[in-house]
Amino acid sequence: MAHMKQPEHRGLFAWLFPGQGSQKTGMGRKVLEHSAAARRVFDEASDAIGMDLTRMCQEGSSETLTATENAQPAIVTCSVACLAALQERGMAPAAVAGHSVGEFSALVAAGSLPLAAAVRAVRKRGQLMASVTAPGSMLAVMGLEEARVQELCQEAARHGIIAVAIYNSPQQFVLSGGLSALERFKDLAVAAGARECVMLAVSHAFHSPLMAQVMDEWRTVVASLQLRMPQCPVVLNTTAMTVKTLVCIRRSLVDQITSPVLWMQCVRTLVSLGITDVLEVGDSKVVSSLAKRTVPSLRTMTMLDPAALESLLST
Repeated sequence: MAHMKQPEHRGLFAWLFPGQGSQKTGMGRKVLEHSAAARRVFDEASDAIGMDLTRMCQEGSSETLTATENAQPAIVTCSVACLAALQERGMAPAAVAGHSVGEFSALVAAGSLPLAAAVRAVRKRGQLMASVTAPGSMLAVMGLEEARVQELCQEAARHGIIAVAIYNSPQQFVLSGGLSALERFKDLAVAAGARECVMLAVSHAFHSPLMAQVMDEWRTVVASLQLRMPQCPVVLNTTAMTVKTLVCIRRSLVDQITSPVLWMQCVRTLVSLGITDVLEVGDSKVVSSLAKRTVPSLRTMTMLDPAALESLLST
């Protein structure tokens, strides 16, 4: 948002972390200008994977940043840089959640995973996901209820593999699958009165069974992560439940590759924990907007304006 209004009172804040699709040239520029801690995050992340992430985020072409193996470390680094800017001002969340690869940012925020390990993992995650040979794509559908989407998905499955990949909000879902099945779903959805159906500019059918080819190698990567129990509640994508053990963190990170992102369910879980306000931590307003559409009573903020920090501190 261009300008932030101060909340009427101090609510219980959850911090939300965006996923792939939020990348853009110049991402993180404002926080880099305003925060020494943010600059240190970019330096540490760049060293961890041997790439100049500051330069990539500031000067990289849309094509470079959209490449999955680049987008994932860039998004996590940008989010954690914003996180560092909040932390250097003494702020901490009541709970966290991250959308898809944003779950890694959320785990860093909760003290469960070090930055360097997170960036190395998501760089590898992006490379593995980009290496999948099974053809597929993704389709966003807006304006249909969940039950109707599931019905149409079952009907389209006669034409190939298709699954609901992301539950973004009660009126927005993303399907993953083979092109024939997605085209059939699109025709059915339009006939059923969908407000919009858009094929996404992605290279693969993420969060679907078509990604199974890389599961074994990815499981090995996740098994090697040195995790700690989080210092605040973390709501996980694949279960929409809070972390109870390190095992459930590892399982969620592994299962994410082939399982759906239960984002709207995660938002509802946060509200059940007493959350009244959410702050999107990153150079994005996507996941906070989805949260608002899921639970309209939520107050939402983003960090697109550096004044966000001062507004939060003064509430």
